[in-house]
Amino acid sequence: MRGPVLTDSERVTSAWKTIKEYAEQRIERLREKNDRPLDEVKTAHLRGQIEELRNLAALDKPAPQTEADDESA
Repeated sequence: MRGPVLTDSERVTSAWKTIKEYAEQRIERLREKNDRPLDEVKTAHLRGQIEELRNLAALDKPAPQTEADDESA
């Protein structure tokens, strides 16, 4: 499920740029941790964190069109 999408004016704010930069840096640190040997539970937890941060960082991208969207047009 896709969350909200930022408006054009929201995408250029310094607050958004700071949030996105933080999310991207955090993703990199979590990926590095995930590259180390971990048990299944810790690996799943890290992957969940990475996915949520990716979702946050993607708020400035338009929602992808689905087949249902195409049919209603």
